[in-house]
Amino acid sequence: MSNKIENININDTLVNELEEISVEELDLEMNEFYIDDEKINSIKAPSNMKIWVRDAIDKAEVDMKKHKRKKQIIASAASIAVIFLIGVYNPVLAHKVPFLEKILKTINDTLKIDEISYFIGLDKIAPKATLDESNKVKFIKPSEYKVNKLYNEGGEFEDEVLDDKEGKQIQEPKTEYLAVQFIHKMSNRIINPIDGRKYGSIKITPKTIELAINGLELIESDEDRKHLYNELNKWKNGKFENAVDVHNYVWYMLDGEIGKAISIKDEVVDNIVNTYFN
Repeated sequence: MSNKIENININDTLVNELEEISVEELDLEMNEFYIDDEKINSIKAPSNMKIWVRDAIDKAEVDMKKHKRKKQIIASAASIAVIFLIGVYNPVLAHKVPFLEKILKTINDTLKIDEISYFIGLDKIAPKATLDESNKVKFIKPSEYKVNKLYNEGGEFEDEVLDDKEGKQIQEPKTEYLAVQFIHKMSNRIINPIDGRKYGSIKITPKTIELAINGLELIESDEDRKHLYNELNKWKNGKFENAVDVHNYVWYMLDGEIGKAISIKDEVVDNIVNTYFN
């Protein structure tokens, strides 16, 4: 009850004070409170305001340049990394700069990039690069062309006669399947398979290389025939660096399931080169 009375007394006091203020005094108070255009225009900034603003702008520009430069550095580093990885995967892309190609090839061999890529199936997604007959770079994807296996009357594979077993003479292939299998078995001589399994083998000599090239005429696919002609002509000149690619190319044409190549048998290749191409 006392709180209510106290509030009434306070309100009465405020009312009494307001009643004692005249209209003129209220007008004066309102005029002092009112801000017109003249008062706004009369407001002056401190003398160092322009310097402060300029410094702030300069700092912002510096920060923006730093941020932009950082983004450029990151983008450049990322581009270099991508180019480097592509080069390591495909050293032949640097064939016009021999020392760089050699470095990339060394890294490729050391890190076993080709083995890893074939093992995980990267070669199906990212095509490998090679040089065509005009020494220009071209990219190769696994062949989609399949050749049909052939059987004789006894139910055996027709390519049995191709193996260079003792007492058997290697003959020029007579069918498309035999032509592709001929190349496959030649490449088996100089590659290491992922699973350690290989089917058939034919010695690589100038004669068998010539037989393989002649047999290319039996391949119906123009694209595959031209590609293999280009690659086997490298063998004819004693260059077998493409052995894994050649093996896996015909392996896909034969719809292979085992024995995918992952690396080259360097000691066997060296022996072939020393025997026939030196």
